[in-house]
Amino acid sequence: MGMTWTDDQRKVIELRDRNILVSAAAGSGKTAVLVERIIKIITDKEHPVDIDRLLIVTFTNAAAAEMRERIGNALENALKEQPDDEHLQRQLSLLHNAQITTIDSFCLYVIRNHFHEIDLEPNFRIGDEGELKLLKEDVLAKVLLKNYEESAPEFLAFVDGYASGRNDAALSGMILQLYEFSRSYPWPKKWLPAAAESYGIEDEASLESAAFMQSLLQNLKRVSEDLVALSGRAYKLTQDDDGPDMYAKALEGDLKKYKEIAASESFADFYQNYRNLSYDRLASSRGFDGNEEKLELVKKLREMGKDAVKKINRQYFFTSPEIMAEQMKKTAPMAAELVRLTLEFDEAFTAEKRRKNLVDFHDLEHFALNIFVDEETGKVKKTAEEFRDNFKEIMIDEYQDSNEVQETILRAISREERGEYNLFMVGDVKQSIYRFRLARPELFMEKYDTYSLTDAKMQRIDLHKNFRSRNEVLDFSNDIFYRIMKRDLGNVEYDADAALYPGASYQEETDMFTPEILLVDGDDELLDDAAADDKKLLEARMIAKRIKELMGTQKVTDKATGELRPVQYSDMVILLRSLSGYADRFAAVLNDAGIPAHTVSATGYFSTVEVQTVLSMLRILDNPRQDIPLTAVLRSPIAGLSDEELAKLRLKDKDVRFYECVLEECERLKQEAEENPGQGRDDSEEKLYRFYVTYEKLRQLVPDTPIHELIELLLKETGYGDYAAAMPAGDRRHANLLMLVEKAIAYENTSYKGLFHFVRYIDELQKYDVDFGEADLIGENENVVRIMSIHKSKGLEFPVVFAAGMGKNFNRQDTRSRLVLHPELGIGLDYMDGKQRVKSVTIAKRAIAKQIDMENLGEELRVLYVALTRAKEKLILTGSLKKAEETLSYIKAFPEELLSYLGRESAAGYLDWILPAAASCQDKYQIRLMRAAELVQEELETQIKDDWNRSACMEKAAQADEKKVQQFSERFHRRYAYENDVQRKNKYSVSELKHRAMREAFEKEEEAVPVFQSEEIVPYVPAFAREIEQQSEDASPGALRGTAMHRIMECYQFSSGVSAKEQVAGMLEKEQITPEMHGLIRIPQVEYFRPLPRFLQYHRDNVFGTAEKDGKLYREKPFVMGFTDEQLDEFGFAENTEQAEKVKSMGRVGNIGETEYTGKELTLIQGIIDVFWIEKDGIVLLDYKTDRVDTEKELSERYAAQLKLYEEALNRVYENEKDAAGNPLKVKEKLLYSFRLGKVIPV
Repeated sequence: MGMTWTDDQRKVIELRDRNILVSAAAGSGKTAVLVERIIKIITDKEHPVDIDRLLIVTFTNAAAAEMRERIGNALENALKEQPDDEHLQRQLSLLHNAQITTIDSFCLYVIRNHFHEIDLEPNFRIGDEGELKLLKEDVLAKVLLKNYEESAPEFLAFVDGYASGRNDAALSGMILQLYEFSRSYPWPKKWLPAAAESYGIEDEASLESAAFMQSLLQNLKRVSEDLVALSGRAYKLTQDDDGPDMYAKALEGDLKKYKEIAASESFADFYQNYRNLSYDRLASSRGFDGNEEKLELVKKLREMGKDAVKKINRQYFFTSPEIMAEQMKKTAPMAAELVRLTLEFDEAFTAEKRRKNLVDFHDLEHFALNIFVDEETGKVKKTAEEFRDNFKEIMIDEYQDSNEVQETILRAISREERGEYNLFMVGDVKQSIYRFRLARPELFMEKYDTYSLTDAKMQRIDLHKNFRSRNEVLDFSNDIFYRIMKRDLGNVEYDADAALYPGASYQEETDMFTPEILLVDGDDELLDDAAADDKKLLEARMIAKRIKELMGTQKVTDKATGELRPVQYSDMVILLRSLSGYADRFAAVLNDAGIPAHTVSATGYFSTVEVQTVLSMLRILDNPRQDIPLTAVLRSPIAGLSDEELAKLRLKDKDVRFYECVLEECERLKQEAEENPGQGRDDSEEKLYRFYVTYEKLRQLVPDTPIHELIELLLKETGYGDYAAAMPAGDRRHANLLMLVEKAIAYENTSYKGLFHFVRYIDELQKYDVDFGEADLIGENENVVRIMSIHKSKGLEFPVVFAAGMGKNFNRQDTRSRLVLHPELGIGLDYMDGKQRVKSVTIAKRAIAKQIDMENLGEELRVLYVALTRAKEKLILTGSLKKAEETLSYIKAFPEELLSYLGRESAAGYLDWILPAAASCQDKYQIRLMRAAELVQEELETQIKDDWNRSACMEKAAQADEKKVQQFSERFHRRYAYENDVQRKNKYSVSELKHRAMREAFEKEEEAVPVFQSEEIVPYVPAFAREIEQQSEDASPGALRGTAMHRIMECYQFSSGVSAKEQVAGMLEKEQITPEMHGLIRIPQVEYFRPLPRFLQYHRDNVFGTAEKDGKLYREKPFVMGFTDEQLDEFGFAENTEQAEKVKSMGRVGNIGETEYTGKELTLIQGIIDVFWIEKDGIVLLDYKTDRVDTEKELSERYAAQLKLYEEALNRVYENEKDAAGNPLKVKEKLLYSFRLGKVIPV
């Protein structure tokens, strides 16, 4: 049966050839409507459109995937009805290449296909977030260093004014903040200078006409009008028969003055009127026999007005307009300098990204825009015209979250300029909650206000009906938002057009689904001595109590049957504005109460104890001279020292730093162990010695080991990986450590290398709050109460919703920082005089901060709307309220005043909106206050019950059957017979075998140190002693040089008389080697190798040339061969030496553990032989080496086993061939040539 659509939904699906804005309320089925519109367009009988001629832009990759899946399902269903329809078959095949995508993915598609138009290398990559943070910091440091060297007066004045403390971190923060903000605009280099123009103030007259002043005047006007209303209500009370008429004269005077203020037209008028405002003294109320409540009410209303006036004077009239104008004028050079530095950083950062062939997500949008539009003229380019021709319609989902750049891109490829209207935009401005990502809901509102509701080329269609929630939820949401969401705060008017109307059908049930408001008193006398965290937990206990009650009484509608059933934990969700500081504590309280609860934290990864411990170990592996990381590792299970042992260690030498004390003690213990191996040590010394031995082993591996391998070795050598897995929540801890390994692998793919930079990389991620969130192990269908952020819940729905943390104050951090930024009003800076050490807020900053605050409050309203509209059947709001009874009585007395503009814009948190709105509905909604004693009593009962259960379990355990205990013990401790084979690989390269053998030798504490990637040692040169352009990266890693030398020797013509230098130049010209390889080659080493045969006393001259001419010289020959464990053991490469020994002792077949074992399973070994040549009496094998070694013996021992494998490979290959004497052709000599030593080394 087909879907039944409402009239408005049908319009959305069927209307064509126009720009359409769909304002879709929460739960109105906009995704289903959008999919149906797409299906109708591509299956239209008269004018069908191929799916790949539609551009469908979604907000997330998940939404794009869901959209593609829905369209695919719809097409498949249509094909079932019309299996021979070729058009439908074609659409299904085109679906995989259709542009159903996010804006970032679409921009990437544009760039991949048109990179040449913006001079971009085709092999660019998108930079890792952490890598880009590091790169920004490095580039900015160079920009600032350059400016310090130039020491321009404007720059030095800027530094004097805005740098704080001992460093210029504040300056860097301001520049990066302005840079990031500017990137959300189509042409950042044009926006930046314009953003500082408001400081071009010459006098009071120009101050009045500034852009920021208009928004400030509007705010002052609204507040003044509310003061008139406030005073009017108080005066009206004095006119009642039982009112305090002795106050009438004073209040009449207040009303007159407020009206005069409200009539002000200019900032100067407001300044004069507010600053000169004085109040008449209230007459004595002695002998008053009227209504005492009205008397107190009048007094409170008057005090509310006075408090508002004081706040306004403090905020905006802190000095005269004349001085304000003078401060603005003096701040203008500072704003200009900030813009100059930001533009200079932009240029340098862009150049560095180009050099590294990196792009970031902002670049994707701006590059696509540059491909479509000419920045100078603003006209579209030929490529945009091609996209216009291709896309019949452009559909934008979640349009309310678009920004200026995205808007410009999509309009550039629409057909509006041709007079054809093909934009389809769907969204809900009331759900625009991504302002922190620089979304611009104003773009939606501009069209919302201008598009026609009747038939037109630019038409708006409103989808009012909600198909998600019960009437009770919708009524509550409407009652709240009718009162608090208005055009004057957040630019959205919640009216009949915006309200929610029921569209879902539910089985009726009396009172069970009534929304609830649950409060706890944050100032309850039981909490007088409690910490702030305990007060937070009180709300969690209240929720736990309510959940337990619901589990016994609440019913919800079963999705499959449509019938009511008992509620389950998985039907419930707890939504929080921010998870930080709340989510983990809430989950712990619920779990302690026996309620399974789960939160996926978007942060907190770096603060987990297991990750912090490993990072501390990595920090001291890089540099042990750090007290805090060293102490953390020593106190952790890695070393296992107690607090007392650490204290004793510290007291050994109080005159030096702690790390020096530790290192001295470690060296002493090491020396004693070498001199007297059998000497005893006490427990703490033994722990410290064992730790130091492991530490030194790992530290020797640091230069040549990839970071992810180093972390894996660290976890294995210290045993910390197993320890973390055995801790409570071990699965998650283990997953967190695996995630750290994954992050290390991701880091190795960036342009930064080495442990030092990895530690710095992690530090930068923490500094800039780039957190990964802990690993999530809970499945979608687990029966647990979920705890998530309101942002995370967007697009989801739950039968029972707890909107928690409603008493938490709003975050106003961005309005209090030293730099405030607004899209239209520009830059807000303090007036700073560095020389006089004078600081004062400018009126521009105060006005811009106020506008930002207003817009932030609008965002908070929309966040609250999203939270409330997630509920399908039951909605419960919870929060902690200070002085709850007193506050509630105050709210009930003044609901109108608290819901006025003045009241709403002064709100500190959600409860300041919700409670007055609920109170104004008379007794429709119950506000329930729960006492701390009630909640604590519940917890005490639970603890007593838990203790009894624990005691009972222990008693039962003591009476257990000993035979069964022994049986279980044996089962738990049984070892798997093939435990070592789990790690076994089927195929190895010779290099892997070499590395493994070296590591095993290293672990046995032999002197050999593994060299996996030998690098040149580059001396550190301080920044002040070198040119900025000189980078340590000019030094070439030895491994890269080794690769380059091998390539040269592969292509070298030994029979040619041409010099090495000329041959290498020829290889470069023929593109046999890359320019990078050419830069790594040392020609003298090649020249030295060329007369090599003269140093081989057992050969005649030019043996290479002769073999090459005879066709008997072979270079870079690959091989693959199979070995049993026993054979590998003969070469020193057994997978499991202990097992191989057992195989030898038992012959080819025997029992290992409890199972038959054969040693015949083959392991494949692959490798590449550098060079060999065939002489009359056998084969000569030669391998080139670029290792840093000091002696021939060191190199010979290192590679003897490898050459033995090569010998075996050649003997197998030539086993059926004969030498000149008729004997089997075999390897007669194995040689190494060291480029470092310049010698041939027999092996």
